[in-house]
Amino acid sequence: MAATALIFDLDGVLVDSEFLIGHAVSAALREHGITLDPGDYHTRFHYVRLEKMAEAMAAAHDVALPSDFVPELRRRLNVSYATELRAVPGVDAMLRTVTQRLAVASGSVPEGIDLKLKTTGLYDFFAPHIYSVFEVGARRKPAPDVFLHTAKQMNLAPEDCVVVEDAAPGVAAGVAAGMRVLGFTGGGHAYPGLAEKLHDAGAAVVFDRMEDLTDLL
Repeated sequence: MAATALIFDLDGVLVDSEFLIGHAVSAALREHGITLDPGDYHTRFHYVRLEKMAEAMAAAHDVALPSDFVPELRRRLNVSYATELRAVPGVDAMLRTVTQRLAVASGSVPEGIDLKLKTTGLYDFFAPHIYSVFEVGARRKPAPDVFLHTAKQMNLAPEDCVVVEDAAPGVAAGVAAGMRVLGFTGGGHAYPGLAEKLHDAGAAVVFDRMEDLTDLL
């Protein structure tokens, strides 16, 4: 049965924010004497909250990071998003050709989701079906809550939905929700071994070009 709706993760799938995050984290840590290559950041901390990443790096290097390290990092990221954020290549053209209903189900905070979608000109493709785990009282992925909430809001059964995700916890969440999941590795942050992680988490297919999405549905 053909999918009725496509539910997209946001960061690293629709917008290339993960790429910017890796460079911002690397620069911020370097100011405190900690070296972390942007590529290594994604390999080690993809889908890990910034607070947990900062705790882990501070402990590993025996460095006391300032109490405002993460808030300041988020402030810098918002500035970067406003000036440097771009949609993942091929996303805009793909969204103009698919016939399925569209939604976003993200682990980002609601204001961050809106900022990223509006900055990249993608907001109107998805509104009003834009959901954050923080907004709907859902558990974070790999729990299926946000995907099940999205399907419910669209009056669809889970099996009518296809999820597009770039992180293993997101893939696992979609599978747990009873949805077909496609893994995406075309973001600027993709690292060696990501495709294997997505396959292992349950992705039915892994692809790296948004232009190919319609052929996979």
